[in-house]
Amino acid sequence: MAVVRPAVEQDIPRILELYEELTGERHDLTQHETKPLFAEITSMSGHELLVAEEDDVVVGTMVLLIVPNFSHGALPWAIVENLVVDPAHRRRGIGRLLTEYAIARAREAGCYKVQLLSSTKRREAHWFYKRLGFKRSAYGFRMYL
Repeated sequence: MAVVRPAVEQDIPRILELYEELTGERHDLTQHETKPLFAEITSMSGHELLVAEEDDVVVGTMVLLIVPNFSHGALPWAIVENLVVDPAHRRRGIGRLLTEYAIARAREAGCYKVQLLSSTKRREAHWFYKRLGFKRSAYGFRMYL
């Protein structure tokens, strides 16, 4: 049975492999580069880098951000980013486990919503999120700098 837990430094190579699956981009970061970045990421308030682990193997990952907010009655909101499950472990409940973990954490934090973004080309992911109860709610815009 899979469990969700905070990522530890030793998970970084596996997380980068999963991100490669997600983005199609190779991550050739050195340990010298990843160690301080990991420390910065994990020290940020409201920022959680999480992994799903099954039989001592990291099979999925996601980032959960809890964001303070002045609008909506000053209730925080949650953002799920970079949710990816190893293709060999898909359709076995890992993505659902990660997403349900994020929703539970958002509820605990008093968030008024959980938001996630998914590339328009990831139709399977859209189907998955709809099955979990997410609704399409906005058009997104992006600018790369």
